Amino acid sequence: MRANSAGGFKTRVAVLEREIRKSRRQLEKLTQQEKRSRKIWTRAYHAFLKAVKQLTELGVHGTKKETVLKNKIRNWPVETIRLTQERDNLREQIRTAERTLVALGTERATLVEQQISETKNIDEIVTQVFALNGTVVRAARDREECLNRHVFPRLIDEQGNLRSQISFTSTDGLRRVVAMVNTMTIVRGDLAAEAKTEIRRFFDRFQQTTKMDETVKPLYDLTRELLVEKTDFKVGPDLYRFLAMELDSDIYPELSKAQTLLRRSIRSEKTTSYIRIYERQSQASKWEIISQS
Repeated sequence: MRANSAGGFKTRVAVLEREIRKSRRQLEKLTQQEKRSRKIWTRAYHAFLKAVKQLTELGVHGTKKETVLKNKIRNWPVETIRLTQERDNLREQIRTAERTLVALGTERATLVEQQISETKNIDEIVTQVFALNGTVVRAARDREECLNRHVFPRLIDEQGNLRSQISFTSTDGLRRVVAMVNTMTIVRGDLAAEAKTEIRRFFDRFQQTTKMDETVKPLYDLTRELLVEKTDFKVGPDLYRFLAMELDSDIYPELSKAQTLLRRSIRSEKTTSYIRIYERQSQASKWEIISQS
């Protein structure tokens, strides 16, 4: 859009500028012609006055010089009309050229103003789209973080079994969020690798002790169960249980960092049943599904 609009404006402005330059040259030419026409009339008028003076000063009549002077004087009324008409025609052409130049200048100024306005509108569109896109991206990221931290862990019941779905209903009974399990959860490899390094540091720190504290051993066993073939993380109840734990970063700095990395690494492939949001006007009304995009 920007290229087409800008290109169209530039082409039209370029055409107008060529016409303006052409009109200016024409105006300059007409101005010079009008100036020359006035000079010709002035010279002819002075010649007429000179002929009148010379004729009145002649002492001998019937000469050839007298005939020439009389012809000049006799032709002056016709000549002055012709020269004046020529000058007036040039002046009218000058006025027309000036009006044309003003009209072209006005059209160009209007077009430039439109171009500036269009450019501003396009910039506003681009800015708004980028801002809205940023809002969408941030909202999607925040929603993913909320699901990973608060929703997915609740899909695991007290016995460690995976529920098929779980619902969250507001106190007033008018809004509901239903989370499904039929999603494909993927762990980003690079962040998972960093998390694995932190967990190994945790292992190394506590494997060096002869006796492991009773509060540490369950955490040790849980994190050990997260690893599959020493490279990947097993997506399941243990992972969500680990992500839901509140870890003291001072006591377990490695695991706290690993937890943060894993939360950032997890993403879910979007499906129609990934998460559904409902709303109703009253508790007696039917639930209406809310669009998520």
